[in-house]
Amino acid sequence: MAPDDGGPLFSIGLYRARKSRPHDRYGPGIHHLALRAKSREEVDKLHQVLSKMDAEILDAPREYPQYEPGYYSVFFLDPDGIKLEFVFTPSE
Repeated sequence: MAPDDGGPLFSIGLYRARKSRPHDRYGPGIHHLALRAKSREEVDKLHQVLSKMDAEILDAPREYPQYEPGYYSVFFLDPDGIKLEFVFTPSE
């Protein structure tokens, strides 16, 4: 199903693992998934929620100027060990 504006559609299929082994982000498959935040404050709020949940945080919120100016993100693992990123980049 396409969005009303005719823009691209993106979906992710999630399936139960067939084997119980930890995710290896350097093996075949997904390395990490980045989701865009609307503000730096959203990144900080998610970090607070993740901390309260005792989620495994790989990198606390900070700027990554080597990616692009104003790039601000937090990196963490989901329960299956997949690396996730919540990132804000300022609009031009």
